[in-house]
Amino acid sequence: MSAAIAQRRAFMTWRRVQMLWVLFALVSAVAALHYCRERWAFGLNMTQSLPHWAFVVDHHVMPLRGEMAMFEVPDNPYYQDRPFVKIVIGLAGDTVDNRDGEIFVAGQSVGEAKPYARDGRALEAIDDQVIPAGYVFMMGTHRDSYDSRYAEIGLIRVERIVGRAFPVL
Repeated sequence: MSAAIAQRRAFMTWRRVQMLWVLFALVSAVAALHYCRERWAFGLNMTQSLPHWAFVVDHHVMPLRGEMAMFEVPDNPYYQDRPFVKIVIGLAGDTVDNRDGEIFVAGQSVGEAKPYARDGRALEAIDDQVIPAGYVFMMGTHRDSYDSRYAEIGLIRVERIVGRAFPVL
């Protein structure tokens, strides 16, 4: 066998190894993207309700009290088909008390429920109640946050929680 033929065969073998590595890398990338899409989501906060505006959401982690969570918002006149990111403030068994517009959860003041929205529309504060099993009280940090303090949002069913949100920006 001539040196030229041997060199060509070695090149072809090396070319096959390179193609196998490229194929392996592509299959690995697709599998990783599938896993990431199944487990992780990215969310944006376009309001002042929280100090962060970008979040990574882990679908496999249920948030605890004091942690941020993304959830599907109930029907309301302001935001439709857009998830919210808020902080879990109250859990099942906690009491929610509305004392002349000041809202208390588990005996702690969490803020005021304003009587009117910024556009002048009347808002109704949440009623006194004990948070039932399967629900949580969610709230933003900004005084104008549209959250569980208001009857239109109210308590959030745990099934509506997408996952725990981690601020990234």
